[in-house]
Amino acid sequence: MNMMTLNRLLEGEPLCPPATHRTRSRLGSLIRASGLAGGDSSGLDERISSGYFTDPSAGIALLATSCNRPLYYPEGEAFAVITQMDLVLLRFDPLEGVSFDLLLNGSRFWLCNYLAWRRSGEALWLVPSHSAGAFFRLSSGGLEAYDTAPYANGYQRFAGIIRGIETPLFEGSY
Repeated sequence: MNMMTLNRLLEGEPLCPPATHRTRSRLGSLIRASGLAGGDSSGLDERISSGYFTDPSAGIALLATSCNRPLYYPEGEAFAVITQMDLVLLRFDPLEGVSFDLLLNGSRFWLCNYLAWRRSGEALWLVPSHSAGAFFRLSSGGLEAYDTAPYANGYQRFAGIIRGIETPLFEGSY
């Protein structure tokens, strides 16, 4: 008879479960689009094979998962405590696309359901899925918070939102 146990291992278990190939692909595209990879992106696939990426010089850690909210929050909080950096949690849903949750360094509260926004040739932004909230610019310098939106009207907001459903590219259409 097979018996299933609900007890977790005391040691040797990875902090984060492995991410799927499509989810890691979106993470790699996010790193390249934001400029966090730097000039050398040749070893990027090996660096993100476990589903996370850290850049100590930018003070940012990126995690990737295909789990829905509120799953993965405890693992993200533990990862943020270990790294002592701002955390961006990329959530990939094959039907809905990519969304982001943010946990700023030293904060106990998650900023949930952000979307990628970009103009052609400009920096990548994380904007709230609803029109209220802080706006974050993601670049090689890390995560910078702004009170004002990077777009002027609703059309620009809609045109620049990147869902990443069909392709993992984070290119803006506006």
